[in-house]
Amino acid sequence: MATIRKIQLTGGSTYIVSLPSKWIKRNKLSKGSEVELDEINGDLLISGMNSSKKTEIIRTVNLTEKVDKGNLIRVLTSIYIANFDTLVIKSKEYISPKIREEIKKFSKVVMGVEIFEESSRSMVLQNVLNSESFPISNAVRRMSLNVETMLEDTINGIANNDIELLDSVIHRDDDVDRYQWYIYREARVRSSQAEKNVYYLILSRILERIADHSSNICGLWKAVKKPEDMPIEILEENLSHSMEMYKSAVEAFYSNNFGILNSLIDMKAEVISRKQKLIGESRGKAGISTISSMSEESSRIGLYSTDIAELAMDNILSNQFEVDV
Repeated sequence: MATIRKIQLTGGSTYIVSLPSKWIKRNKLSKGSEVELDEINGDLLISGMNSSKKTEIIRTVNLTEKVDKGNLIRVLTSIYIANFDTLVIKSKEYISPKIREEIKKFSKVVMGVEIFEESSRSMVLQNVLNSESFPISNAVRRMSLNVETMLEDTINGIANNDIELLDSVIHRDDDVDRYQWYIYREARVRSSQAEKNVYYLILSRILERIADHSSNICGLWKAVKKPEDMPIEILEENLSHSMEMYKSAVEAFYSNNFGILNSLIDMKAEVISRKQKLIGESRGKAGISTISSMSEESSRIGLYSTDIAELAMDNILSNQFEVDV
């Protein structure tokens, strides 16, 4: 809740502002206590020196007799995003091997979480990753590079009918999810510290969707019984076009290259046209349903790339007070 205070002048050159008494008491401060002032993007953040001592965040999950594996993982993921230092998972009875295995899988899927302690009725997980050494900007950049290699390998896997390569793309979708959950958590924890976090958060969601579409394409191709009957060249061309759009949009986001954004955003119509052309040329041929599905997935990658371009424009213009159009 915002509090308004007037700035006062004392001694002819010193500006002072009073602090809310409730905030003083809540942070256990008093006359003579020191506070820390940090300037962040033009705003001034005031922190009590006592508050710099980090309070351990301990969360607890109580398992019931009817615990469902899927529901458990969803709950653990949400708790991870909410942030914790220590997570205690306990049960009145012994934890079954299946549930125990799911918890272990969860600790391996998310970033920076390890099993610290185990007993027949409890498991203790701890967050061991120092997030200050791995900021959101780095996580998003690595995530975008992972998605780029997934797209490249999807194209090469289809061109060479390389099933192992297609399988690796599908498996790497989990790595993209790991980054997204980490970014969600860090954006929530540090929401007041960096104005760009909201753009990183939205970008991570778009990247996750593009990775899903790439994985879906690989799954569709693996199910094709006669690859030689498929319009491989056109499929490859459409995918390559979407991938180049993706690479240009991501590069524009990181480099603040405003000049190319409008042309990227205006490519939506071309993406739709390419999809319709592929479907039109495949009518009456075997595998038309698969071709239609793959063309839809490919076009989604292109359309999401235009979303990244729009997000880049939002990001760039957020700090501009005068713009030439």
